[in-house]
Amino acid sequence: MSEKKQLIIGTRGSELALWQAHYTKSILENNGYEVALNIIKTKGDRITDLSFEKIEGKGFFTKEIEEALLHNECDLAVHSCKDLPTENPEGLMIAAYSKRANPFDILLIRKEKTNHLKPLSLCIGAKVGTSSSRRKAQMLSLRPDITLADIRGNVPTRIEKLRRGDFDAIILAAAGIERLNLDVSDLESIILCPPIFIPAPAQGILAYQIRVDDSSMLEACQLLQDAFTTQHAAIERSLLSAFQGGCQIPLGVYTDEQNTYIIKSSAWNKWPLRLALPTNKVPQYMNALISFFSHHEQPDVFISRALEADDYLVRSMHQHGYMLNGKNLVGFEAVDFKIHLAKDDILFFSSKKGFKFFFEQQPECMQIGCRIAAIGSGTAQYIQDHGYRVDFTADSAHLEDSILQWLKHQPNTHIHLIRGVHTAGTLQSILPEGIWTETIVYKNTPEVNIEARKEKVLVFTSPQNAEAYFSQHSLKTGQHCVCIGTSTSKKLKEFDIKHVMAIEPSIYSLTDAIFYTAFLQQH
Repeated sequence: MSEKKQLIIGTRGSELALWQAHYTKSILENNGYEVALNIIKTKGDRITDLSFEKIEGKGFFTKEIEEALLHNECDLAVHSCKDLPTENPEGLMIAAYSKRANPFDILLIRKEKTNHLKPLSLCIGAKVGTSSSRRKAQMLSLRPDITLADIRGNVPTRIEKLRRGDFDAIILAAAGIERLNLDVSDLESIILCPPIFIPAPAQGILAYQIRVDDSSMLEACQLLQDAFTTQHAAIERSLLSAFQGGCQIPLGVYTDEQNTYIIKSSAWNKWPLRLALPTNKVPQYMNALISFFSHHEQPDVFISRALEADDYLVRSMHQHGYMLNGKNLVGFEAVDFKIHLAKDDILFFSSKKGFKFFFEQQPECMQIGCRIAAIGSGTAQYIQDHGYRVDFTADSAHLEDSILQWLKHQPNTHIHLIRGVHTAGTLQSILPEGIWTETIVYKNTPEVNIEARKEKVLVFTSPQNAEAYFSQHSLKTGQHCVCIGTSTSKKLKEFDIKHVMAIEPSIYSLTDAIFYTAFLQQH
């Protein structure tokens, strides 16, 4: 290693920026460097009365620091990567990316403004503070009833504005709260993560910028580099660059080892277009993705269930000009049942249908004081829409792990599995023997003489629907198939039907999968 020297870090003066600078400083000092800080005020710090999209230009949290770097007033600039434009000024380069902190957004809600029966636990008409056009577009698609208001200031200032009642809720980057070790236990906290909510490109990552001719700093930055993060940052920032965006455009991108999630809107108050695709395919599809988000043909879509006007998928299809037709290919009929419940027993619903038939036949059972559990956010929300709190929602994407973890906190309890005659029986294979009984509340029978569908995209939401259709028809040339859930995918494979499966069994992932299928048809 070359002879070590004193170096100067250029940073903004907010509490979070200083945390980031001191974090970097400690790593370098632990490796023998002498480090000082140069605190620099940026355009974004000076202008506090405008939302981000109203501030002209790009890099309003980084430009002044970059100028200081070019004028040798500092040797290393520490940036929140999500604030950094993708084009470096001449003479500067990104030398390293930090290990990624929590990449997601967090919704903080005043306790008295929560409503656990509504999506995201927000009360009806809540006033939500955010100055991010990306966050605004996604929030309005999820909760069109809310009111959005701009909020500026550093992280503690924004939280204080929430506490004093200026807002009912605010949205922040979770990494900022965690890095500052802020106590928000007096507030309701909802982590907003994919597929429901997509963060800014490279959120949670620190970018280290130096002069291109500074070989000693390039060497020092190897101490700060995280190879795994660098791969993901490169993908997310390449998409940001391709969309010609700065941090103020309504664009969310998040990459993990398997999948890359993209959501983009033309404006903060326009419904965003979204899709998810395998991460390893992003480089080859880069130009095609830009084209797709600019303009694409909308294939007609059939889905094997009844359409509900306020359903996120239905609204997404209609907002983007898709013709969506829905019909359940399986008939449902109530089954008489008897059940003996005790207070603190748990009613576990694996589907909306299970709750519907249970509730319609024995609504008085809901008043005994039982707790309620559900598989997936869709089932949970359906139950909550009927006025009942769901005490536990099993993560559909990691079903066994989430249920077994939950069971550790449920000693000496009895679980009633509410199901249909031909449902998959997944819960029975996960739950230990002796703590559950099952109650069949409906039977499902495939329809006969099902009409062949002409739509270009066929979406199947259950193995029974898939079997009902493909036992009578085949997939036509030019048609593509989408499904939700591993059991439905397994059934399609039995019929040798190629298909795209939603990444997880949620309405948001299903929406992603339909748009991805439309993308594949176009490209």
